[in-house]
Parts: sequence; C-alpha cells; structure tokens
Amino acid sequence: MTKLSRSELFKTGKVLVKEERSKFFIKQIATINNQFIDLKIINAMVEDNIYLNIVDNNIKLSHIQKLRSKSKQLQIRIILQGKLEKLNHSTNEKKIYNKNEISLEYEEDIEESLLNKQGQHLKYICITLDEKYLSENGFFSNMFINNFSKKLYEPDLENRFHELFNREYTSGLDKIYLKNKTMETILYVLEKVEKLEKLNLIGLDDEDVKRIKKAKMIIDESFQENITIAFLSKKVALNQTKLKKGFKQLFNKTVHEYLKNIRLEKAVEYLKINKYSVKEVSLMVGYTNQGSFSYAFSNKYNCLPKDIQKKSDL
Repeated sequence: MTKLSRSELFKTGKVLVKEERSKFFIKQIATINNQFIDLKIINAMVEDNIYLNIVDNNIKLSHIQKLRSKSKQLQIRIILQGKLEKLNHSTNEKKIYNKNEISLEYEEDIEESLLNKQGQHLKYICITLDEKYLSENGFFSNMFINNFSKKLYEPDLENRFHELFNREYTSGLDKIYLKNKTMETILYVLEKVEKLEKLNLIGLDDEDVKRIKKAKMIIDESFQENITIAFLSKKVALNQTKLKKGFKQLFNKTVHEYLKNIRLEKAVEYLKINKYSVKEVSLMVGYTNQGSFSYAFSNKYNCLPKDIQKKSDL
C-alpha cells in the first residue's frame, strides 16, 4: 500500500465548498477527488473542545493514511457503511470498525494510520471531546479511565443518521442544527454505555460472551442456511436460554431479528445487481417461501423486492 501523509492525500482535488467561523463555532464543507479518494467531509467545532466529522469516502486506490498524533481525548465513532481499519504503530495492533458499530475510545499519544482499501465506500461519524472538555465535566472522569475502549452494536445506523449525510448545510441554522445533533448523539451513546455498565451483562462471563460473538459470526457467514437457536446452541456449546438472553444483551436484537436483518440487507444487494429473479434471491438469502420473503422485505423497506429491481433498471 502507498503511504501518504494527510497533506499529501488532500493536496490535489480539494474544493472548499463552504466555510463559516465564529468564536465557538466552525463549519467546513469540502470535497476531495483525486486518484486515491472521492471524499465529501463536513468538519465542525460545535462547541469549544467538541468536534464533529461527517465522512463519506469512496476509496479508489488502496493507501495508508497517517493520522495526527492525539492528545488525551474521547472519540465516538459511528460506522454507517463499510469497514474502517486502523493500525497502531506502537503495538502493531489492527483495529476494525464494522458497519452498525459504535466505538468509544479514550486514549492519548497514539500514533496510528488508516488502512484504506480499494473499492470500500465508507460512511461514518466521528465526535471528538478534548481533554479540557472532559476535565471540566466530572461525569466523564468518573466514567472513563486511561485507554478505555468499548464497542456497541446498533442495527440500522444508516437510517438513524440519514439526515446528517443528506442535509445541504447552506442554512444559517446549521450552527444550531449541528450542535444539537452532536450533543444528542453523545447523550444517546453515553446512555447506552451507562445502561450496559449497570447491566454488566448479567449472568455472562467472558467465555459466554466469546461464544455469543461466535454465534453472531456464524450467522454473518451462513445466513442463507437453516439457522435455528438449537443449531447455534450446539455449534457454540452454550445452552439455548443463555444464548438467547445474552445475544439480546450484546447486540440489542434477538437472534431471529438479527438473522432476518442480515438476510434482507443481502437481498437488497442481490436485487440491485438485477441478475436474479425475486424467487432466486429469496432462496439465496435463506427463505424457502417467496411470499414470506416479500412480506418481510416490504415490512422493512416499505416496498416490494421487484421495486428495487425496477430502480436498478433506471
């Protein structure tokens, strides 16, 4: 992979679409289109020491992007689409952030790079709270310790944050909008963390959590198979009651809800190719009955499978 500094990556093809500055607010909207990336990015300082980045990036060529060294800060990263990969140069550890994951990291003096892979389309939100803000708000010092790291799974993040990516950002109200959305998102994420901490995954030890995560991986890789609770329970060697309750605690969805969601998301991908009939797609994603497939699909997407194919024809 080609190694690039931030300045090297952004020096060609950059267009500053709009900029607004005041003492406690900054908004920059930029597009960057060069041989490596096709990027739209919105950067904002919504309050002193609170920063928001909204990133929509099509990666044209694989490259490594060195990131700036960070002072102590809390970063909340929300992945709506694609898979973000980072490399820690001190430990040589690779971190992966997947679609529908929310990560919280409280770190300092980290030297790291983004590993950008050709063909990836990344959409994510990153909120940064600097040390000064954290120290002035006692809640954070009680909640986080050095090198705190946590990931949460939340289904359908793309729909939840759809408006942030599709707003024009030409209004004089953007300052209020961005600040409110940022603070609302921080509250939403921290309340989820606090709730999980209180629950502390009741009744689950570390081995149980590993087995439940393995069950999720089996669903991700074999969604087209006839997957049942009994099947998963046997595969991961965990009793069915603990598997069902633990899965819901960890991923905020039942096993059946998660399986259905994966199948329908894959169905959209296959339908957009416009190579297969609706019946073929329903079988490819694990439905033996086309009627059941169409019913589940219309409930989730408010349209029929054939409507997706029609759009792809346009």
